[in-house]
Amino acid sequence: MVEVAAGVVVNLYLLAGVGLGIGLIAGFAGVSGGYLLTPILMILGFPAPHAVGTALGLQSGNNLLAILRHRRLGHVDLKMGAIMAAGALIGAEGGLRLLHRARAISAAYADVAVLATMLVALSGIALAMASEVRRSSRLLAELGDADSAAAEAEVQTAACEFLQGLCIFPHIRFTKSKLRISGWIVLALGMVIGLLSGFLGVGGGFMSNPALIYLVGQPSLMAVGTNLIAAFAAVTFSCFRHAMMGHVNLPVALVMLLGTAVGTQIGAWGTSWVKGIAVRLVLVTSVIAALAGPALKLAWLLTGAQIAWLDHMARAVVALQIAAPVGLIALFLVMGYRRSGGHAVPAWVGRMLARQPEHA
Repeated sequence: MVEVAAGVVVNLYLLAGVGLGIGLIAGFAGVSGGYLLTPILMILGFPAPHAVGTALGLQSGNNLLAILRHRRLGHVDLKMGAIMAAGALIGAEGGLRLLHRARAISAAYADVAVLATMLVALSGIALAMASEVRRSSRLLAELGDADSAAAEAEVQTAACEFLQGLCIFPHIRFTKSKLRISGWIVLALGMVIGLLSGFLGVGGGFMSNPALIYLVGQPSLMAVGTNLIAAFAAVTFSCFRHAMMGHVNLPVALVMLLGTAVGTQIGAWGTSWVKGIAVRLVLVTSVIAALAGPALKLAWLLTGAQIAWLDHMARAVVALQIAAPVGLIALFLVMGYRRSGGHAVPAWVGRMLARQPEHA
């Protein structure tokens, strides 16, 4: 057990287990996992600034491990990642200052601000992604493997065509991602990641990963690795600044890092078994699952922390937030292994599995 606040203790084995689950999701879906971790830490009793700072400490190491793994798998566009990282550093300072101002008003105000902002962001992303994944799934079912765009996530939306068509200098060709777009758009996306990182304690992957796919037009598997570069820059800088303010619980971050170090490698390896649509399905499942806990915790805070069952329910759904996406990842890995051995798998799963897994 470790004391995280006055009168609040948390089981270390529970923290390591949460870290393992978040690492698996992060490695597979190309996110830092902060949108899951920050609310979970707050539900477990961490004050908002300490939940944000500790989550950033964990994600910094976790992101580096994921980048190295995805680089070996060929899922990283270094040029795009570097531009996004520059923007992330600018945005991170702004996000941290916003959180500091909220904390200056009151601890309760900071808690409400972080949870409410998280819920609004997650809800918007969940609605947009769920709609697209359903469309791609139907298209893939109708056309099968012939529809490589739906399968491999070469998504061409109206927003993609519009942004790629804006000839704003510098209009950069990103050879690895097979697209051309203004560098200012990529830089602005990085700034949004940084702002979210400093204020919410997240790497921003739950927003930037879909943005790279649906706005920039990057293939899903490439977006997974590229997004992590900007996230690493944002969370590392934000973690350093939060540590200066005493908001990082290092023992908790290190215990959870033991779990995420294993989970991230398994998750990144798992992407070699699937098509891009499977990555998007896991991501949207994790975002939807992440809504329940923060919503209950926010309701508890807004009612003056008087309705005890709301807090108890928030703690209970922590398991659901991790189990739903982890269960989906496990399903894809088991079914992929079965199909490689010549066994039959459900049709809807088979459409999302890669023909020839690339093990690296």
